[in-house]
Amino acid sequence: MKYILGLLFTLVLGFHVIHGQETYSDTFTNFSYGNNDGSMTFDGNWTETGESDNPGSGRILIDGQRLRFQNLDNSYITRNLNLANALSATLTFDFQRTNGNEVVSVQLFDGTSYTTIGNLNGSGSFSYSLNANQMVYNAGIRFISGSGGWSNSETMYIDNVLFSVIFPNDPPVVVGAGDQVYCNGSSTPIAQSINITDPDDTSTTAVYIQISNGYVIGEDLLTLTGSHPGITASWDPVEGKLTLRGPASYTAFENAILDVHYSTSAANPTGMRQFSITVGEANFLPATGHYYEYVADAGITWTDAEVAASNRTYFGLQGYLATLTNQEEADFSGSQAQGVGWIGASDAASEGQWLWVTGPEAGTPFWSGTAGGTTLPPTNFANWNGGEPNQSGNEDYAHITDPSVVRGGAPLGSWNDLPNAGGSGAYSPQGYVVEYGGMPGDPVLNISATTTLTMDNTAPTWLTATGALDENYQCAADVPSLAACGALNVTFFNEAQYSWGFGLQNNTGSQIDAWEVRITNADYQLNASQLSNQSAFVYTEVDNNDGTYDLILSGTGPIAPYGSIPGGNIEWSGVNFGYNPSSNGTSVFCGALPFTPPVATDDCTVANISIVNDAIINFSSASDFTRVITYVATDSSGNTSVPFTKTITVQDTTAPTASNPASVTVFCSADVPAPDINVVTDEADNCIGPLTVAHIGDSTDGGTNPEIITRTYSITDSAGNSSSVFQTINVYNVEITTQPSNISTVAGTTIDFMVIANNADQYQWQVSTDGGTSFTDLVNGNGYAGVQTPNLQLLGTSVDLQKNSYRYRVLVSNSTASCPPLVSQAAILTIGVRTIVTNRRITHRVNKN
Repeated sequence: MKYILGLLFTLVLGFHVIHGQETYSDTFTNFSYGNNDGSMTFDGNWTETGESDNPGSGRILIDGQRLRFQNLDNSYITRNLNLANALSATLTFDFQRTNGNEVVSVQLFDGTSYTTIGNLNGSGSFSYSLNANQMVYNAGIRFISGSGGWSNSETMYIDNVLFSVIFPNDPPVVVGAGDQVYCNGSSTPIAQSINITDPDDTSTTAVYIQISNGYVIGEDLLTLTGSHPGITASWDPVEGKLTLRGPASYTAFENAILDVHYSTSAANPTGMRQFSITVGEANFLPATGHYYEYVADAGITWTDAEVAASNRTYFGLQGYLATLTNQEEADFSGSQAQGVGWIGASDAASEGQWLWVTGPEAGTPFWSGTAGGTTLPPTNFANWNGGEPNQSGNEDYAHITDPSVVRGGAPLGSWNDLPNAGGSGAYSPQGYVVEYGGMPGDPVLNISATTTLTMDNTAPTWLTATGALDENYQCAADVPSLAACGALNVTFFNEAQYSWGFGLQNNTGSQIDAWEVRITNADYQLNASQLSNQSAFVYTEVDNNDGTYDLILSGTGPIAPYGSIPGGNIEWSGVNFGYNPSSNGTSVFCGALPFTPPVATDDCTVANISIVNDAIINFSSASDFTRVITYVATDSSGNTSVPFTKTITVQDTTAPTASNPASVTVFCSADVPAPDINVVTDEADNCIGPLTVAHIGDSTDGGTNPEIITRTYSITDSAGNSSSVFQTINVYNVEITTQPSNISTVAGTTIDFMVIANNADQYQWQVSTDGGTSFTDLVNGNGYAGVQTPNLQLLGTSVDLQKNSYRYRVLVSNSTASCPPLVSQAAILTIGVRTIVTNRRITHRVNKN
């Protein structure tokens, strides 16, 4: 059985013959006994005996570009050559006698002695085929006199001495390298290196390069690039074969092979391509390591084709009708052949039991039954045409089907069963397919070099590490963004119940790399999947939490000078908002990309790195959200990478600031002011956004006079960061520490009632004349002074018995307090009668005054 080799892209050199012709020649063109005008080199120069080995003098010399003999008696000339291993050799030369009748004998050396093979008499051409004894490593030729009595005038000329020798022609050895990726749209060399060595040849006539696997007719193409004098190229689209035709040296063909490029018109080719390159027309299939040849011979019978195939050889490989045991082999020998013909399958031995009957697979079953039958192990493969085999008239032999009658979805190169003589029309035999390789006794050939072209199906990979581009900001305003753009003109902006859209025009002669359109405070949302030209933008939406949205459409590609959005306007024509939508309109931003994109690498070229999504997630506030930008890299073959995400975290962690409000002092608990957030006047934050001031609570130190109340206010930003400020409220109460005291006096004495009070700045003394039932305010005058001071003075002139038992009190208060005055306790004024003591025994009662 043939076996599958792991070869992909192969260079092969081979010939139908394994013999090569070489020549030893001397045309005596140069004035030397050392001329070598053939492909081989003589073993030494011509050597004279009886002479001085001088080509310019003596009886033997070169004259007029010929070897001349004159008066040759007792002189001769010889030259040796190596004919070891020669299969055949022929000696030819021209001779001319110009004077006399003497004879020159031609002799050959057989390794032991010289033997005369001819006598030259007159003029003419000489030819002699050497026998096996004369083809030795030290063979030689000698010209010697064949008669005696030469005179000085007798002359013979010899010219164009030629040995035409057939040597065994060893196959060349080819070493090549190349395991490459084909990038879409490119023209790629099929080999990266190639070296051809041949022990007995330095040139050849042609090289045949074939796409031996994966060939797609009408798409794949091989071309010879560069300048290669003496070598022409022709392309056969049926076989998928490029012929490089010389003759040229192996070196020249090596250079040409390195300049053979593969290309395809397919937008997205897949798989891989195998190539075989041969010197000789047999095609090489790397998967089997065998060679295949279509031989045109119209009308040949299957039995005659079997014999003819077995009589063919290729570099010593035995030929046989092809045995096609897998699809790759069947395609290669069928759809990529120049014609259709017999193959080595038959059910003649047992009807319906199809066997391979030629080559190393002879006797191997592969099919049982007619159409609808089953494949058989070990190959489990058949490639019948639709409805075949059908045994329509003793059809016992397999033939590749003509393309015009392929049916039933069968591939080109499928098979039909035919009688030994074939059929008529499209079923008439056109030739046969010969396979070489795998037979017992076949030589081992090293005439193949293998490389690979694999269609690029590998996606770009990211060089930038995950997370390397992530950024953190305190405030949304800190995030880099595009600048307001006057270079882009909004050609239209339509907000209607049944349609929505906008267009942009670049007003400048310069490319605009990045652009963004923002629709603020829209009372509607967009369905990005319903918008036209979706590849031109990425849609982002921000909920303002007030029934409106900010809609952001960011361009994915540049806008050319004086151009519009790539692909056209962005519109939503199938919408029905149900009302006439509105917004604050559009704002356009543009410029350079605000973020450095990630870097990707690829087997081919990274054609584009684009933003495919730009979304805000986990939105809590304008200063607390996450923005995720998603990039995708696309190579020149259309392969896309896994997404790369850049995370921008906006999280305000800085609390607002504010000064403590001014402290407050009151002199009445009732006058403690109600909480008022407006007392915080200088609140500020690192981010733009509203700040909320709130009263948190009051705390007291529990003291009295003063009682210190600490009032706390919080300042909170939109991210929830909060700080506190504190206001001190001092509460002082009016209190009487020393009450007015009762006074007993005598009429006519000035007296003072006194009160001592804290935190008081207002006093009003009162008097009660009815024993404390009622009090009236005093005014200065009429014997009273200091009625609104801590000390009430009653002048002596006003102190009389009439005021006896009057009661005095004071109202103590603070002018800033709303609390009622404190009322002191009443002090009683007692006025006594003055007593006079004399030395008389008479006592008078008198009034105190």
